[in-house]
Amino acid sequence: MSGNVSKTKKTITLILVDDHDVVRQGTREMLNRAPNFSVVGEAANGEELLGLIKLKQPDMLLLDINLPGKNGLQLAEEIQPSFPQLKIVLFSAHSDLQYIRKAQSLGVAGFLSKTVDEQTLQQKLLEAFAGNQLTVLSPDVAEKLTSAEGQRPDNPFTAREQEILFQVAQGLSNQDIAKLLCLSVKTVDSHIANLMKKTGLNKRTLLVAYAFEHGLV
Repeated sequence: MSGNVSKTKKTITLILVDDHDVVRQGTREMLNRAPNFSVVGEAANGEELLGLIKLKQPDMLLLDINLPGKNGLQLAEEIQPSFPQLKIVLFSAHSDLQYIRKAQSLGVAGFLSKTVDEQTLQQKLLEAFAGNQLTVLSPDVAEKLTSAEGQRPDNPFTAREQEILFQVAQGLSNQDIAKLLCLSVKTVDSHIANLMKKTGLNKRTLLVAYAFEHGLV
């Protein structure tokens, strides 16, 4: 893999986004020790990220999820349309299923756990840079997803119901969901009623618990 990367581009340039200085320093050191990588910029949040990307024009963005202000998933969703060639890799201590699935739905290049060792980090970033249609996962994240898929029932929900279920699981009210998805509150009410009918549940909290238990969000 590294041989192929070396032929196409000698050095992969990255911007690191993490609100912890120690994490950025450690990650920077791990990557700069490898001949294929060069960290060209860093940020503690997303406020000035667009300007930094325009200035540095990196090949890859290594992005934490838990950030002050907009989280990494929100930033990834905003950045992609403006920088379609930029490889976005989420690098997080939070490997909850809903984060993994959201990352996959966004089509980011990778989702890696911060527990990976130096060699694995470098290898997975090379795989993400090489580029395919699948989100590259670190081994522990892939194992969690595989385990959840093995327990997952056939999904009875439509794409819109799934989308609304995800927002319900984030704690949004029907009014907030309607505004976010540009729907009427009545339409959102109807979709949630269908979700409850399909699951046989009659409380919102039970619906959320069902969704997490079965890996549907």
